[in-house]
Amino acid sequence: MDLFTLQEEKKDLQTKINSNPENPDVPVLRAMLVSTNIQIAATKTSVRKEIVTKGSTVKKTTFPSYAKLVHSSNGKRYRQRRIVARKKTDIITPRDFQFVDRVYVKLFNREEWIVDLASLEHQYEDVMARRLAPSWSIVPFVDLYYEVRNIRTFKNKVIAKRKNQGHQLRYQEGYCPKSLGL
Repeated sequence: MDLFTLQEEKKDLQTKINSNPENPDVPVLRAMLVSTNIQIAATKTSVRKEIVTKGSTVKKTTFPSYAKLVHSSNGKRYRQRRIVARKKTDIITPRDFQFVDRVYVKLFNREEWIVDLASLEHQYEDVMARRLAPSWSIVPFVDLYYEVRNIRTFKNKVIAKRKNQGHQLRYQEGYCPKSLGL
C-alpha cells in the first residue's frame, strides 16, 4: 500500500474511534489503528530518495541479449543462453509468511481466505486465517503456505504469487519484506 492510502485509512479509523467511544468495536478499531501506524512507519523508512547533483548523469548498464548465437570451431551454430539468477530476497519463506497481516489469500483450489489480526481480537497464539464463505472456518495461516496461489491487499493489489503449485512464492515487483514491515 502506498503512504497516502495508509494515512487516509488512519484518519478514517481515528474518526470512527472518536465519534463513538462507547461502541463495543473500539478495541478492534484501535488494534487496526496500531497495525496501520506500523505499516506507515515501515513505508516511511523504506522510501529512499536519490540525490542527483547538477551536471552528473545516471549511467545505464546494458546487458547482452538473453540468447545469442555462438560459432564453434567445427562450424556448427548453436544458441547459448545465459542463466538469469533470481534474487533470494524476492522469495517469501514460511518464516516471513507467518508475519503477513491484513491480506486476502487465494489458494490453488480457488478458496479465498482473509488474514487480519485485529478482526480476530488476538484470541489465538498463532496468526490465523479465516475462510470467506460458506463455512468461515479458521486455521493457522502457516498451514496454508504450500497451497497459496496469490496474496493480495484489501485494495486488491497483488503482493506475492506462485505460478505453479511446486514453485516458490515470490514477491511481485514493488514489494519486499521491508515494505511490508517484516
